[in-house]
Amino acid sequence: MAQQTELVRCGAVRVPDSEDGTDRPDYADAFEIRVPEPDGRTAEQWVRRGLEGAPPALRLLIRVVHRVVLGFRLGPHPSPDHVLGWRIGTSEPDVVRLEAASWLVRAVIVGRRVDPHTTRLTTFLFYERPIAARVVWTVVGPVHRRVAPYLLARAAAAPLPRSV
Repeated sequence: MAQQTELVRCGAVRVPDSEDGTDRPDYADAFEIRVPEPDGRTAEQWVRRGLEGAPPALRLLIRVVHRVVLGFRLGPHPSPDHVLGWRIGTSEPDVVRLEAASWLVRAVIVGRRVDPHTTRLTTFLFYERPIAARVVWTVVGPVHRRVAPYLLARAAAAPLPRSV
């Protein structure tokens, strides 16, 4: 069985062209993890495991930053239609699209199973109030760029769901 120490790669990658299927974002980043053994989880299971499986203190911090600092109007948690309060716009085996919006910024997170070994998480921001959003993202962005790969690595280390 693969262990976290056998991860091939977990880090920033080039943002794929038209990954989000919407307008041109004001900000985008992508993180990818490659595991040595095939992983049968869906994109939604990966994203849920990363966000909802975060340690409680980090999960609380993420929700506070999303709700208070970024002003996102988050849905209920837990919920089959939301992941940590983010609305699920699309959920297919290889792709999940999460959406959240506020007066400051609209955000889209796309989780994609690139292949059985590779999962990518891409974040897109669309500034509603460009000056204020840039200022806030100057503070929040560096934290996001540290937390996102950490959450992917935690999701990779989680046991695979049992087959039925």
